[in-house]
Amino acid sequence: MDYIPVLLILIPVVASMVVYLTDNKYGNYIVFISQGAITVLTIIFFQISEGFKEPVFLNLGNWNQTVGIVLKNDTLSFAFITLTIIMWWSAILYCWKIRGQDSKFMFLLMFLEGIYLGMLQTNDIFNLFVFIELITILSTILILYKKDGFSVRAGLYYLLFNSVGILFYLLGMVMIYNLVGTLNIEILTEKLKMVDNVRFLTISYIFIMAAVGVKSAFFPVFNWLPKAHSAAPSSISALLSGLLVKAGLYVFIRMNQMYTTVSLGNFFLVLGFFSALIGVIFALSQKDIKQILAFHTVSQVGIMMIGLNLTDQTKTIGGLMHIFNHAFFKSLLFLGAGVIITRYNKRKVTEIRGVFKKMPLVSILMIIGMLSISGAPMFNGYVSKTIIKYGLKGNIIAEYAFNIINLGTIMSFLKMSQIFLKDNEYSRGITVAKKERFISVKTALAIPAFFCITIGIFYTPIISYIFNIDISYVKSMEISSLIDYLINIGIGFIIYKLIIEKDYKFIKVIRHTNISFSTSNYLLILYIFIMMIWKW
Repeated sequence: MDYIPVLLILIPVVASMVVYLTDNKYGNYIVFISQGAITVLTIIFFQISEGFKEPVFLNLGNWNQTVGIVLKNDTLSFAFITLTIIMWWSAILYCWKIRGQDSKFMFLLMFLEGIYLGMLQTNDIFNLFVFIELITILSTILILYKKDGFSVRAGLYYLLFNSVGILFYLLGMVMIYNLVGTLNIEILTEKLKMVDNVRFLTISYIFIMAAVGVKSAFFPVFNWLPKAHSAAPSSISALLSGLLVKAGLYVFIRMNQMYTTVSLGNFFLVLGFFSALIGVIFALSQKDIKQILAFHTVSQVGIMMIGLNLTDQTKTIGGLMHIFNHAFFKSLLFLGAGVIITRYNKRKVTEIRGVFKKMPLVSILMIIGMLSISGAPMFNGYVSKTIIKYGLKGNIIAEYAFNIINLGTIMSFLKMSQIFLKDNEYSRGITVAKKERFISVKTALAIPAFFCITIGIFYTPIISYIFNIDISYVKSMEISSLIDYLINIGIGFIIYKLIIEKDYKFIKVIRHTNISFSTSNYLLILYIFIMMIWKW
């Protein structure tokens, strides 16, 4: 059992190859065997490691750690591994009805899982670079899998822009290696503390953070995300938004653990607010259901950044927890949107009506996701957002900005919720596909919905067990919390009716704003220069 970390990587990769080589409907069922195997191994790994009270290292080949390949697992990596397996279960079950017999698609999906699990466990920054590049390439193929013009353009945009971003990571990595002569993260953490040339070290940190900014779609280098997420198949959109974007945030956390002597002050806190606010503004202007969800990924990533960069370290768990909460409710929303789009063959919220009547179970699950992302009490989004909000106490401007962002989120999903209403003048006469019963699809939606509710209700024992931190100030069950939420819904509804629903010219301008590839590259350079100016 010492080689469980390696098996977690190899089993999905080998399964993907078997699927590709057999190329028949029976061979594809191995994906369930693979998922079941890594699920069981993950549970065993947690037990034999005694809950990762101490990091677990695996030195492959028993080489010197300075040059060898080492896998590291701790509480953070294990939490991400668990999340990865849950998200892949949902994705596989969701796409099985359409893609289950497509060996090439299942090959790419399972191979991507193995690579992602490798990225989470690697303990050197070069292999981290290799895994991120492989994730980008595989994600690109899955984004443009439909092979229409829109998906091909979006996929190539995603590939090229992320490739430009990762070049800065490579440059920062070369600078670090030039300084200390190793790429092992554990050794680097100690050696970087003794480096006298802090300016040179800071530049390497800024270059790596530039790549992280692109990968996680920080403002202003976020434009690839709505293009990619709206073009990809819904199961891939769910993975992109719920998990793959978090690869950048995972690297962000690891790099900040490594660069203990380098800091950009409150730069990333401010950047989080800008990302969250810009994401909400663009989401409010959209009519395409997947575009609304995609821009909200930008906004929610901003909220995660706010949480991860709070000065009160006990409140940074809010940002970390929001990473996982977002994975559940956003994957639920993307998968639900995929079901609706397939049934109606429409994507505009103004043209889709009567969803609740035609698909009651899907509607209920979607509403769970909407309540979660908007911070309703007794749902998981409320818990992480409340922890972050308490971390901002004392900073009046930050508190008001955070409230505005939450209000914008509520307005966006009030806008989306019109799809559950009766038919209107736009939706009458639209042909709706015949209802199909696929238990796998409903199960795929039920999995993240279960976690949205469970974490929202049982957050106290969960957080106490994992973090051992007091969060008695989170009062999800109290009437006052529900009243506050209902007041925000009322305010949001009034603003939505007076401004957003009118679809004024400035809203249309925002909706049709298109940032070209060349402009995105200029924004990336600007992003790097702002970090340098902020530091000096």
